[in-house]
Amino acid sequence: MKALDSLRIFVITQRKGSLSAAARSLALSPATISRRISALEEELGVQLVDRTSRNLKVTEAGQAFLEHAEHVLEAMAAAEQAARDARQRPEGRLRIHSRTQIGIRVIAPLLPRFAQQYPDIQVEYELSEHPVNIVEQDFDIDIRTGESNDSGFVIKRLLSSDEVLVASPAFAQRHARIRHPNDLARLPCLTYRREQEATTWKYIDAEGAQQELAIKGVLSSNNGEVLRLAAMGGMGIALLSESAVRADIQAGTLVRLLADYRFAVRQFSNGVFAVFRQHRTLPLKVRAFVDFMAEALREPTARG
Repeated sequence: MKALDSLRIFVITQRKGSLSAAARSLALSPATISRRISALEEELGVQLVDRTSRNLKVTEAGQAFLEHAEHVLEAMAAAEQAARDARQRPEGRLRIHSRTQIGIRVIAPLLPRFAQQYPDIQVEYELSEHPVNIVEQDFDIDIRTGESNDSGFVIKRLLSSDEVLVASPAFAQRHARIRHPNDLARLPCLTYRREQEATTWKYIDAEGAQQELAIKGVLSSNNGEVLRLAAMGGMGIALLSESAVRADIQAGTLVRLLADYRFAVRQFSNGVFAVFRQHRTLPLKVRAFVDFMAEALREPTARG
């Protein structure tokens, strides 16, 4: 590891800007740091630092070396963390936020298995229909439907899931002539609404073009679980995440309508995603939850 120690001394010295500052940081003498850098230069056969300058100034060769040295040290830090993780167990408080229906229908049924596998993690699970600020509200993970463009976070797809039109079997039998999305304008629909915005359902037609439908619902709610229960009761047609109603479709308590078309409320999101903060070394508890859910949701029995 002596070579890595020399790399670390050189990198820290450049970051601190002087031998004395680096010496204080590393608990070494300035003379020792100078000797280690000189030995590194002798080994490489190039001058890394311009000693004619009053301040510590890196040479062109030193700058090129510095960039690669930083990558090496980062990779080594990650390797060391991986080795430590291998002998550690994930533990601590894990705060998770999720949209309500996905949280109840998709994630919650898997929590007992997660707790059994990771007994040292204490899960705090919060559901709402409002976007959250992960940093300000101190969440480790946010479960979302639809991809996020926020480059400041890591986004991992847990499950592919389109939005589908569903209704009760009795409702579908009464309205058996539904053939095209335009037929929805004359039928009772159950709509998801946020604030006072008008409800628009989007679909892709046979030519692949995106079309929009203005929907006036007989029931509107900001909670998908309310719409699911209303659809099961025969009240109308709901557009919901397929992952949230998959078990109902398999059980026959809901039927899918217009399956040849692809639908969406706002965007064709095609998935359930875990969003979490960027870390040089991802906390074990976060990694454990995300990997567990991604694996569990790939299992047919879990998805069903």
